[in-house]
Amino acid sequence: MDPYSNRPMYPQQTPGTYPPQGQYPPQGQYPPTGAVPPSGAYPPQTTMPVTYPSNEPIISVNPGALFGGMQFVYVEDPMLELATCPSLLIRQEPEFFENLTGCEQPNIYHVFGNTSMGFKYLFKCYERSNWCARKCLPSTQAPLALDIIHCNSMDQLGMNYTNAFATMNKPCKCTILCLCRPEIDVMLNSTGQPVGKIKHVFACNPTFEVWNGAGLRFVVTGSCCQCAILMPSTFGKCYRGEFDILEGGQPVGKIIREVANAAEMVTDADSYVVNFPPTADANDKLLLIGLTMLLDYQFFETDADTVNKGEKRATRSSGGRKRR
Repeated sequence: MDPYSNRPMYPQQTPGTYPPQGQYPPQGQYPPTGAVPPSGAYPPQTTMPVTYPSNEPIISVNPGALFGGMQFVYVEDPMLELATCPSLLIRQEPEFFENLTGCEQPNIYHVFGNTSMGFKYLFKCYERSNWCARKCLPSTQAPLALDIIHCNSMDQLGMNYTNAFATMNKPCKCTILCLCRPEIDVMLNSTGQPVGKIKHVFACNPTFEVWNGAGLRFVVTGSCCQCAILMPSTFGKCYRGEFDILEGGQPVGKIIREVANAAEMVTDADSYVVNFPPTADANDKLLLIGLTMLLDYQFFETDADTVNKGEKRATRSSGGRKRR
């Protein structure tokens, strides 16, 4: 007995009967292979040339800089990237632990460049200073160093913020009126050569001089009657502080201490906008970044244990005693 006798019988396929004749269009109704459709059958396709601004840096894409389906642009030279930015946004990192404990912490600054693709994270600035100097000396006199680290795409993926391409050194200065004025020296670590220095000049209004290897480059000044300077850690945070960049006596740029946000209002952090002069090169822009840091330490740095009382850690340009 056949065990498979109960299987359903499938119809036998007779050659030539499947599929039935006449189901398909007759030969010739499809265009022959390789035929070109007549003109006008499809909308015309145009190829637009891709153009880039002439002031953009020559960049390359690193094949290894792939993450989550996104491709990051890698720029090797930080000075080349800085040279193409017409303005910068500098944000100081809020230190909530500093306010809770009253223990002065090193400052950290984040620098964003204004590029054609929007603001891009360029540099991270770390303060290197002694705890005793931060606690016992006003910021106008305390010695410190700022490491400027280039945050390119590979660093952003690996968070490898270790190699500083530039260093800003602020020596200890016991300032008394016009004597021993505060200053910052800027040096490129790749070449070991100094870029220049920034000097805080003794004057009624806050005045700074930017010096490069060729001599005096810019003079930065602002009014001493600004609320941002008179009350740096209280109501002054609700006002902008403006400083003009002068070249040959004419204003060519501006440094602005912006109105504080919620996190900056309750901490010592500040934000700055730097509009560079049109004639500034990469070295000049690096010096103006250092000037912005010096501005912060001279006028807007407040003591951690007195920030909510409106008292300043940074004394006035006379460099007097630290107020408690």
